[in-house]
This record gives sequence, structure tokens and C-alpha cells, in this order.
Amino acid sequence: RATYQKINQVLNYLKKFEWKEIKEGKNIIGLSQNGKNISLEPGNQIELAGTKLKNIHEICSESFVFLDQMKKACNDLNLKMISVGFDPITKIENVPKNPKQRYKIMAIEMPKHGKSSLEMMYQTCGTQVNLDYNSESDFKIKFKLASFLTPVSVALFANSSIKEMKLSNFLSYRSKIWQNTSRGGLPEIFLEDMDFEKYVDMSLNMPLLFILQNAKHIKSEGKTFKDFIKGDVKAIKNNKPTLKDFEIHLATIFTEVRLKQY
Repeated sequence: RATYQKINQVLNYLKKFEWKEIKEGKNIIGLSQNGKNISLEPGNQIELAGTKLKNIHEICSESFVFLDQMKKACNDLNLKMISVGFDPITKIENVPKNPKQRYKIMAIEMPKHGKSSLEMMYQTCGTQVNLDYNSESDFKIKFKLASFLTPVSVALFANSSIKEMKLSNFLSYRSKIWQNTSRGGLPEIFLEDMDFEKYVDMSLNMPLLFILQNAKHIKSEGKTFKDFIKGDVKAIKNNKPTLKDFEIHLATIFTEVRLKQY
């Protein structure tokens, strides 16, 4: 597995393709370009978040351009790239870390509520699909359908059967991990008629992973977002949240299907 120092070279290499660096302090933690973002995951996995596009053909083109850029970087920097759901070789204790602040807190807090949380952070990859909706009723249909299709998609695209060079006894060991990850999996409530109010209630009652203030990630000591609203988080002197705080909280919910904006 590549170290952060090696991945830093990759990110700097990609700047020749007009990517702009994203920094946290002195460290490069990602790149951006015209609505697209390249982010660095806890185990130095590189993730592309594409921009808004009109059709599957544009998405395909965007992905192939990115992969071509990555191939050139890997060839010049003597790296090999692999697209799998789970690292089939490396033991978790040997996975190199990176300096992103949020991951330090996540590594402490996540295992408290999910035994496979660290494997999720450091050893998995995946493909995410973002869908628009034009009303709450449209959202309800798409959310329920996506939830029911999740097991089907897991079966169709399973490619993580090997762990530490041995068969794991799962075709998708990645799915096994995500079902045992804090804040992850496919909650039973998702198979019901989910609406905006139910999703917000679930989110408000979920413990905060961290609170971001003045560019610092602060431990929430098990407090929920509802506690945050009530001004009951001593770590931040009982200050109350902004809408941005709620957006950050929504982004730390790692369920198989998620609502980011409404």
C-alpha cells in the first residue's frame, strides 16, 4: 500500500492536468477541478467525486479521463492501481495512515459502535451513485427502490472475496464489513416508507462523529445532533449549530443509501 508521501506525489503529479490542490494546514488532502473533487480516504485510497452531468455517457467519459490520468501517474511513479471492494493483501495494522484531522477522531470513535469500522475506513473502496429527485414524493420512491436494490447490486458487482491472500468465505467481504460498521449498513427503517421527516429524525438522534469549528475537529463525547441543537455540548461551550454543521453531520452518515440535501 502506498504511503501518504507517495500519494502526495500522485496528487502533485495530477496538477499537470489542471487539478487544483485542496489543503488542510500544510498537507495536500485532495484536488478540485470544475465541480469535480479527488479526495483522500483514511488508508490513502483515492476517490473521484464527479461533477453534475446529464447522462451516463458523460459520466463514463469523466471516469475514463480520470483513470487515464491515474494510470500515467502510477506508471511514472512506479505504482500499481487496483479497483476492488476490499484490499486483498494488506493486514490492517500495516495500512499507512494520512494526516487528515477527521480520520484521527473517526479511528477512535467508529469502532465503539461497529466492530468492522476500521476495516471499512482503511481497506474498502466502492462506487457510489448520486441521484437527483424533484419532490418529496419522488424522493420516497427512489430512496425505497435504492434500498431494496442494494442487496441485488452487492450480488451483481461482488469483487471482494479475498482477505490477506486467503478466501474470506464471502463473495463480497466488503458488504460484510459495511453491515458491521458504525453509522453504516442498511437500517430496517430504510425498507419502510421513508420521508424527509423520518430521515431528519434519524439524523438528529444519531451521535455526532465530530464537530468542526475554526478548522478543528472536536470530539462530541457521544452527544447527538439533537443535543447540539439544545446547546448541550460542553466541548464547544454549549454553542448551537448552524445549517453547515448539519450538512457536515449528514456527510458522516455512512448507510448504504443516504440523503445529503433536501
